[in-house]
Amino acid sequence: MYTNSGNILFVSDDLQALQRLRQQYVSTYNVFTASSIRQAHHLLSDYEIHLVIVRQKMPAMNGLQFCESVSHEFPNLTKIVLNDVSDTKSLERAYKTDQIFRFIQTPCSDMELQMAIDNGFKLHQAKFEKQELSKQVSEYEAEQKNILDLFKRYVPSEVVSRALQTNKEDMMKPGESRIVSVLFADIRNFTIQTSMLPPSEVVEFLNDYWDVISSAIKKNKGSVNKYMGDGMLAVFGAPVSYIGNHENAVQAALEMIDSLEIINEKYADKLGSKINIGVGINSGEVIVGNVGTDDFMEYTVIGNTVNVASRLEKVSKGKPNSIIISERTYELVKGSFQTTKLKEAHPSENETIPYREVVGPKPDNVFPMSGTSNAQ
Repeated sequence: MYTNSGNILFVSDDLQALQRLRQQYVSTYNVFTASSIRQAHHLLSDYEIHLVIVRQKMPAMNGLQFCESVSHEFPNLTKIVLNDVSDTKSLERAYKTDQIFRFIQTPCSDMELQMAIDNGFKLHQAKFEKQELSKQVSEYEAEQKNILDLFKRYVPSEVVSRALQTNKEDMMKPGESRIVSVLFADIRNFTIQTSMLPPSEVVEFLNDYWDVISSAIKKNKGSVNKYMGDGMLAVFGAPVSYIGNHENAVQAALEMIDSLEIINEKYADKLGSKINIGVGINSGEVIVGNVGTDDFMEYTVIGNTVNVASRLEKVSKGKPNSIIISERTYELVKGSFQTTKLKEAHPSENETIPYREVVGPKPDNVFPMSGTSNAQ
C-alpha cells in the first residue's frame, strides 16, 4: 500500500528563499532544506525524500547536474529544477529524456509551483505502484516457475509443454494411436538389498538412481511415463516422436546399464552388493492420452504392446543387466544392434513370446552415444 508522508526537499544557496519556502509549505508537507549540494545528498541518504526541488544556479554544481548525480542512487526520486538562468536547452533535453520531472522558470507564481509539487507527488505514487506491480508480477512468475518445475519432476516435460499449449476443453479428448517402443526397467533384488537401510536412505538411493537412469532416457529422446517404486516405464515415440524412436529405446537401455557404475560406486558398500537391473523393450501400436478427471489427469500408455514389454522385463530376471527385446523391436533395430539368436518365453501356459537379448551396437554401427539416431 502506498503511504506518502510528503517528504519534500528544497535545495538552494539562497537562505532567504529557503526560509520562505519552508514557511509556505511546512503546514502541508514535511519540509527539508539544504543550502548546499553536499548537504542535500546527506539528507537524501538519511531520510526517505519523495520529491526534491533544486535551484539551477548552485555553486558546486548546477541543479541539473545534481539531478543527474542522484538518479542512480535514488531512482524513484521526483526531481524539479527551479531555473533562474536564461539558457533552457539542457533542461529541455533533460525533461524530454526523463532525467527530471520538469523545470520551472523563476520567478514563478505560487500556484505554478504548487501544481508542480502536486503532480510530482502523483508521479512518485505512480512509480511506486508500478514498482509494486512489477514486484508482484515477478513473484507470481517465480511461483509459477517453481510449480512448473515441480510439475515436470512428476510429469514428462513434453506432456507439460503440450498441456500448456492446449485448451482445457481439449485436454480430455479421446486418445490417439501411435507406434512406439515401450521400455520397462526394474532393479533386481531391490527389496532384499535395501531391507537393512533406514527409510530415508532408501528414498535417497532411489532419487539418485532415478536421476542417473532417467538421464539416459531423456538423452535418447524418450519420456519417463511412470516411476513404480524401483521400476520404471518409459516411452519412445509419445507424446513426441522422432525418426529413431526404436533405436533410441535400445540405446537408452545400453546407457542405463553403463551408468550403473555411478550408482554402484556410491552405494555398493551400503547395499552389500552392486545394483543390477533388467530391461524389457517392445514395439508396436499403443493408445496414448490424458486419462482422469478435472482434478487429476495422467498421461497414459495403454495396449498389449505395453503388457508384452512388461513381461519381457520379467524374462530378464534370469540374467543381471540384460536387455530383452521383442521380435518386433528386433526387426526395427537389427541394422544397428547385435543380439542373441531368437528365443521364446512362456509367461503363461497359453502364451509364447519370441525375444532376443541385446549384446551391444554393431561394430559398424554409426548410432552415436549422444542418443541421436543416424541408423537407416
